[in-house]
Amino acid sequence: MTPDLPELGVPTSPTEHLPDFGPAAPADRMVTVEVDGSDPKKANESALAALMDGANSVLFWVHQSADVALLVRGIDSSIAPLHLVGDLDPDAVAAQLESASQGLYNADPLEQKARSGHWFTGSWASDLDRLRRAEASLPPAMGAIVSNACFAAPDAAAQLAWGLASIEAMNPAPGRPVGLVLQATADYFETAAMAQAARLLWTQNPLWIVGRVGGGGPSDDAADLTDRALAAQALALGGCRDLCIAPINESAQAARWARHQGLVLYYETGLLQQEYPLRGSYLLEQWTAELAEAARNQTAQWNRRGGLVELLNRNENLWN
Repeated sequence: MTPDLPELGVPTSPTEHLPDFGPAAPADRMVTVEVDGSDPKKANESALAALMDGANSVLFWVHQSADVALLVRGIDSSIAPLHLVGDLDPDAVAAQLESASQGLYNADPLEQKARSGHWFTGSWASDLDRLRRAEASLPPAMGAIVSNACFAAPDAAAQLAWGLASIEAMNPAPGRPVGLVLQATADYFETAAMAQAARLLWTQNPLWIVGRVGGGGPSDDAADLTDRALAAQALALGGCRDLCIAPINESAQAARWARHQGLVLYYETGLLQQEYPLRGSYLLEQWTAELAEAARNQTAQWNRRGGLVELLNRNENLWN
């Protein structure tokens, strides 16, 4: 029997609360471009150029906390959200941002530990304290807690389980947006269901979902461009606020195609003009419920073994 799910889709206002579904997806949608911040001046120039040609949000890979002011110079971050990724001191970052800045402070300690074997500051307790400082000092419209669930890609249920368990461990303050970064899977319908399921799993905060679309190595195949467009469409229809589409190769034209794919999808196709574009699909609603249940089961298994943080501290296999 198909589970009785709450209404899913694009809300009528940023503060709308859907019954049993937590804070709704924000009404505004963003096309995010990634920029490496190793040379802050060049990175700023690249970001400004992208914002004039399809993008309306920027993800900076920040190499030093002190670089933020130069990276974001000339960007109105009350309109164009900033996603700042790196081992960043939150107080130093906050001092360089406007009070109305939007975006995500992406310093996910659990992903850091899983990838590198060590915490940012040497211990979980210290990393968690840094997140509490981030919540206290960063602008209120900026998410201070982010789960890079894409770490567990390509499996959809694994990404959702990682997202749920890591957000629970970081224990975000009420009211603030919480970031969740998901990677599209190879299946269109599974990708849409995954994004929907995320909003069933975490209801305590407004969930700012960033949907990432990528692929293998560089390509000149038009079919790869089409595949990425479809993956982005699935993420958008599933409820992602941000789309971050990786170009199919390193050319300027490929980067422009990626930005314009998101721009056309969010603002020119009309797909998101309906309040609930996926409502009524029994396949997707059942798949959504099944993915959410699988994620809950995996998280419960980790909790029986001591919890995600303890498993990471013991360097244990998470997926056995």
